[in-house]
Amino acid sequence: MDAHARLLTADGMPIPGLYASGGAAIGISGHGAGGYLAGNGLLPALGLAFLAAEDASQRFAERNK
Repeated sequence: MDAHARLLTADGMPIPGLYASGGAAIGISGHGAGGYLAGNGLLPALGLAFLAAEDASQRFAERNK
């Protein structure tokens, strides 16, 4: 995954139109149930969703000029 929440191929190229967010993208609480902090998944989900939406809307606008 890159800074725009785009999923990348093994060689580092973005996969067109494919984004990740929330627990599907990253975990910041640690491994297993012992590392889970209540509500901690909300921030990555919202933050990455914002980055993905911003990137997707910019690409859409550039394509439709």
